[in-house]
Amino acid sequence: MNGRQNHWLSRRRAIALAMLGLLITGVVVMRAQATTSITLKPRQLAAACVAAASTQPTTSPAAGEGPALGGVVTDSSKSTIDIGLTYDGEQVEFFGALGDGEADAVIVKITSPAEDAKLNQKGRVGPFWMSVKQHTVHNVPFMYHINASDKIDAIVSPDVRRKYGIGLEAVRAGMKIETTKGTFEPEDEEVVFGGLRRLKENQGLYQINDDKRVAIKQGRLFRHTVDFPSAAKEGDYLVETLAFKQGRLVGKATDHVQLRKVGLESKVVHWAHHFPKAYGVCAVIIALGAGLLVGFVFKKGGHH
Repeated sequence: MNGRQNHWLSRRRAIALAMLGLLITGVVVMRAQATTSITLKPRQLAAACVAAASTQPTTSPAAGEGPALGGVVTDSSKSTIDIGLTYDGEQVEFFGALGDGEADAVIVKITSPAEDAKLNQKGRVGPFWMSVKQHTVHNVPFMYHINASDKIDAIVSPDVRRKYGIGLEAVRAGMKIETTKGTFEPEDEEVVFGGLRRLKENQGLYQINDDKRVAIKQGRLFRHTVDFPSAAKEGDYLVETLAFKQGRLVGKATDHVQLRKVGLESKVVHWAHHFPKAYGVCAVIIALGAGLLVGFVFKKGGHH
């Protein structure tokens, strides 16, 4: 037996296996502690300018009148969604009644609490493309969906949209940009919002579904489906149902859907937040252990 050949755990292999274990642990940690951080690349900036050009600033939306108006009654197929390692998005069905039947259209707004989003804006510095500006966008919803029974323009006027915060124009009106690296220029507002909008849409987080997504039956009953994408994170999501009659609000109801982490993801977040030092040590030990285990299973020791 050759002792060198029997020594299956060489230094190079040990390092490689440890790195594999760290990579696996890192994937779990990043999914469990996902944050909103976006980089605007050159091609995305060009597309952002086009998208933002069609979006004009508006005034801030007014607060709603209350949790229920006009006898509108709503309910959903579930009020809680569990986010685990296998979570890949989920659909929730909403349904309800319009009360006295005066409404002729319904708009449903699905939002998450406002938060801060960090964006890196890239540009050319000599022959290289690199980050030239950094922005923190305050007061933007992580998720914003609209479901409607018809085209929004056909249901309500621009003034009503502004009043009730309907449409992505309302999102832009409420945001505030703080440039933390570089110098802010007036055109940066369009670039930042356009890039944020485009990237959120690609993730399924921003959607305007006004292609008769809400189905109204007999002028009284309605139903629709809310798609929570795989990128959705834990938190409380507000679902506001607005009933209109000839462009005037005649009814309103609110629901909540709670997204919560469960299983391993929930434990990882808890440990990382409450025991950061112990969590770091355990993560390294687990990663090394995983690497050694893989190496033991696939070792290639032998005799000649």
